[in-house]
Amino acid sequence: MDDTVTNLEKGRWMVLLGPRRIGKTSLARCALSKTKIKNQIIIDAREESNLEKSLLRALLSSSRFSKKSSGTVQIGGGIGAIASISFGFTKGSSEKKSLSSFSISELIESFSSRIVILIDEAQWLRNPRGVSSLLAHIYDYHYDKATLMITGSAVGVMRSILEPSAKSPFYGRALTTMEIGRWSGSTSLGFLERGSKETGKEYDIHDLSLVVERLDGIPGWLTLFGYIFSSSNRSYKQALKKTEVEAFRILKEELENVGKLSLGWKRQISILQEIVETPKKFNELGRDLGINHTALSHNIDMLQRLCYVTKNQEGEYSIIDPLVSEYLREGTSAKSYAK
Repeated sequence: MDDTVTNLEKGRWMVLLGPRRIGKTSLARCALSKTKIKNQIIIDAREESNLEKSLLRALLSSSRFSKKSSGTVQIGGGIGAIASISFGFTKGSSEKKSLSSFSISELIESFSSRIVILIDEAQWLRNPRGVSSLLAHIYDYHYDKATLMITGSAVGVMRSILEPSAKSPFYGRALTTMEIGRWSGSTSLGFLERGSKETGKEYDIHDLSLVVERLDGIPGWLTLFGYIFSSSNRSYKQALKKTEVEAFRILKEELENVGKLSLGWKRQISILQEIVETPKKFNELGRDLGINHTALSHNIDMLQRLCYVTKNQEGEYSIIDPLVSEYLREGTSAKSYAK
């Protein structure tokens, strides 16, 4: 955490990498709350995948041209169309122009002090080359005024940011990358111990160790368990069961929502079910499921973007989250997600 805050205050652009529920957003927002930089913008790419639109809208809302001159602005869905978007400066009197005619450049420069911009879950942004061009422009012309922190998993647009080709507009720019993974057993146990002590909840170290083993270092589920255990009279077994019930409810809603948005979700569910028990390589999946390589590659890429699946050094695909695996093992009507 301290390193993240220090990097932001020194103006270094940062990338936080990791799967869902691993704590990227929590870490990023916590760092924002601790930094001395007052001008802050948060963009959620899951709700608005057009970076130009969301960034322009956020800058307009927070700049000196609006009633609000500083503070935190969060941009999600329902933004609506914006009439004019431009990287460069627009000629004419800024004070007399309509808001939709301002450029991103002049809005950034309108701030009297540094601004930090959090782009959350950037793998959902559209148009990788357009995103790279926009980021390169901000980096080259406004590095002293704007600091970016980007979170996501290393697929889609994120990959083009992290590993730009020599032809990419973003090639050669320096980024500080921090990969966020599962907590170690000792970190997970320490987290639950501290939470129990702070709330005055009696606990047994052996019991908490069993919880850590079950939740496999996923910060999101450990936090949920800690809240349920510390805020009730439940035993650790009851709290763990309640955690699983609540996690399954979250996963059911999540999978149903993804199924509505993702074409081919029936096939993606079949891939998840195929690797629930045993990790498999690409060719094995194609053979066992009867899916051609092009379709399989597309669907695995989507599952990686959704942070359900990871690939190890041996080329085997497996499910990241143990509770997702458990949810699928219980046969919770996967067919309904494909409708």
